[in-house]
Amino acid sequence: MEPMDWPTVRTWRKAARAKVIAARVAVPATLRDPWTKALIAELRPILLHAPQPISFYWPLKAEPDLRPLMRELDDFGIEICLPVALRLGEPMTFRPWNRGMPLTRGLWNIPIPATDKEVEPRTLIAPFVAFDDQYRLGYGGGFFDRTLEKFGATARAIGIGFSMFRLPTIHPQPHDIPMRQILTEEGEQVRSEDGTVTEDRDVAAAAEITQPLAALTPALPEELKPLADFIQWRLDGEAAEPATQLSPGQAEKALRQAVASGRPVPCRTALRALLAGIDRFAAIKFA
Repeated sequence: MEPMDWPTVRTWRKAARAKVIAARVAVPATLRDPWTKALIAELRPILLHAPQPISFYWPLKAEPDLRPLMRELDDFGIEICLPVALRLGEPMTFRPWNRGMPLTRGLWNIPIPATDKEVEPRTLIAPFVAFDDQYRLGYGGGFFDRTLEKFGATARAIGIGFSMFRLPTIHPQPHDIPMRQILTEEGEQVRSEDGTVTEDRDVAAAAEITQPLAALTPALPEELKPLADFIQWRLDGEAAEPATQLSPGQAEKALRQAVASGRPVPCRTALRALLAGIDRFAAIKFA
């Protein structure tokens, strides 16, 4: 893959960020909630023995909701804190948090502890929009990277999110800080030897998905179209011309058969999310 200059990367990241966030919001709660519980199960034993204080985050835009784990660790007497972003372009500060503490609103209306006391975390949970073999794609403000640069080796950063949003690369730049550990509902994401992500697809397998997906997409509810858009984007291209012989009902059946097969299928998790969304809209009956 040819390296891109920073203006090109910035444009690419903005588009990628929009597609991923829209797809994440579109994932049905019937999938997102179990993913979050599985992620908490992976994270809990790590944090029980992690250096303190531990910085969490207040979830937004369908991020994994780790607040149940925050409360649980607080009950164990583990020091918890939350990040506070006050101004663009500056590292975050951190305020202690415990169950029942009053909150106020910070930048972008995100809840933050209503105290002036600050602490310095030694373990940071860094939610990502997407990720690759070593780096997280955040919201574009650079808060976490500047914060990690400030703390250096004194803090351990754990990138967390959903496995569905693993990308071949986020096109890392010199200012990007690699994660020491990346964790999803599937467990720790192991780095490859050459720093690239292996794709679980080939051209023929991608073609098996793009045609029925193109035939199905126009019939989808608006709430589910971001998932279809994300899958097409992950398949490295614009939406294919739908096969004229496939009705939406036939296309849905073809996608379900592909997901249920034992063959390598591109974007299998995202396809499962799309099909689960169709199931949630029980009134959908494709002809």
